[in-house]
Amino acid sequence: MTSKISLICVSPEQREQVVRDFARPQGTDITVHVGGARTLLAVLQKEQPNVVLLDLPEPDDSDFELIDAATQRVTGAMVLLVSRDASMNTLKRAMRAGVRDVLSAPLSGETLKVALDYLREARANTSRFGDSAGEVHAFIPAKGGCGATFLATNLAYVLAKSGRRVLLIDLNLYFGDAATYLTDRKAPATVVDMARQAQRLDSALLESSVLKVRENLNVLVAPDMPYQLEQVTAESVAAIIELARTEYDFIVLDLGRAMDPPTVKALDVADRIVMVVEQSLPALKDARRMAQVFDGLGYGRDKVRMVINCFAKSSLIRAEDVEKATGLSVARQIPASDEAVRAAINHGDPLPRLTPKDPVAKALQQWAQELSPMTVKAEKSWFATLTGGL
Repeated sequence: MTSKISLICVSPEQREQVVRDFARPQGTDITVHVGGARTLLAVLQKEQPNVVLLDLPEPDDSDFELIDAATQRVTGAMVLLVSRDASMNTLKRAMRAGVRDVLSAPLSGETLKVALDYLREARANTSRFGDSAGEVHAFIPAKGGCGATFLATNLAYVLAKSGRRVLLIDLNLYFGDAATYLTDRKAPATVVDMARQAQRLDSALLESSVLKVRENLNVLVAPDMPYQLEQVTAESVAAIIELARTEYDFIVLDLGRAMDPPTVKALDVADRIVMVVEQSLPALKDARRMAQVFDGLGYGRDKVRMVINCFAKSSLIRAEDVEKATGLSVARQIPASDEAVRAAINHGDPLPRLTPKDPVAKALQQWAQELSPMTVKAEKSWFATLTGGL
């Protein structure tokens, strides 16, 4: 398959140098132009390239506006910005405008190699995951403070540890902090950034937007501040989740309690809804109201799973009381282990990683095993080894 690559240089001198110095890799069709952000739309429309390398040493707001308009008009091409400013701020602004990544200047043969690597990775991802359908599990607290985010993040970690590809999407748009339960690193983009580009979503954009926390575990984070949330519509949320299904084995959604259109859409498309409740009267009352909301939305009882977090046998409110109040069966009881859980949250590390023998860690490991069974081969004894296993 021939790869069409368009280069937009800042000057005729640079264009001549690129034409003179660039080796043309086999299977590629390369065109070189002189211009800037204003040239991008014409190049996309005329040449319909797979990749565009746009050289802008110091991009400004007007450049990003032009890029945004061009990528909105013509979708499907991967735009890579080459700039002396490769800061996180520039990366975020570029991604909001439809750019996949910002590469360090100057434009060179190495830059072209990176572009080809991006294209090969995007095609490989499409081929690998095109027919897959990941499971979507939506976590929602019956009441604030029930520990839904802790369970969602830690279960995602254990599933990833088992070898499954897992994406955690933080849809608690008002001050969501799911990523802090797993890492202290900053994300390249947020749910809002992805929602702004709902019409041009693809695997490469998703891959460049997620925060890579650990092997097999990525996070699409909530915005730092609740700005521009009007971009996150029910339609954009559905588009993001459906794309994620083709890329990951499990998609874990961390939801807030506001029953706004994006949250309801996330619940609609989820395979399982995990309602997290505690053994307290306020949480029990809210769980009953939420169960009634689920009934009104037409969710079958087989879709909703109720989990009691911080479960204590000595509590005045028993599991039977929770079931009677909500009309839902208790699917799982996560034991209380306040000190270990608090330590994990304060460290920003998953509990099963810090203290794998803790009762909560064991409960999460059992949960993950039920969702994604793993076959473990028993080790041969020394006698079986000597006798060839007879």
